[in-house]
Amino acid sequence: FQSRYSGGEMAQSAVRLNLGCGHKLMEGFVNVDLGGNWSGIKPDVEADISKPLPFPDNHADEIHAYHVVEHFWRWKVPEILEDWMRVLKPHGQLVLEMPCFDKILHYMIEKGTSGDMMDARLSLWGLYGDPCYESEEMTHKWCYCMGEITSLVEDAGCEMITIENPRTHIAMRDMRVVGYKKGV
Repeated sequence: FQSRYSGGEMAQSAVRLNLGCGHKLMEGFVNVDLGGNWSGIKPDVEADISKPLPFPDNHADEIHAYHVVEHFWRWKVPEILEDWMRVLKPHGQLVLEMPCFDKILHYMIEKGTSGDMMDARLSLWGLYGDPCYESEEMTHKWCYCMGEITSLVEDAGCEMITIENPRTHIAMRDMRVVGYKKGV
């Protein structure tokens, strides 16, 4: 992999990874994404986050992935999460944000019952991705309900899993999943 990350400065403080960063480079994080990704912005570390990450075992204190998991095929996600957990230190924090099928379904039923026009951003875009990108990379391959993503994160090795309001994107449509890697 190609990297601007040397580990020097970050080695003295918590290692925080922002996986699938796209155009959202976060300060205090090692921003990781494909080289030449859809955003055109160079991440700190160029890597395919759906494959084994170029970091050693028990390396990161935190792993964040905002609006990333829904872009992978459902059957690949357990293996992807397993590798992310490999990189996360025991008791390290995993934070995922994504569209929430429960919220989208509730919204669609509410709008369908009332006869009101649906906002595509709160329904179809959460299910399929934003068509404005005109990019296969930006289409969604799955939409998770709260119970399903909680089970996947637990099966990957997390405990103390909570579903929270998201801090990015659309609170009415999305969810934030926070879990901690089990201690060794």
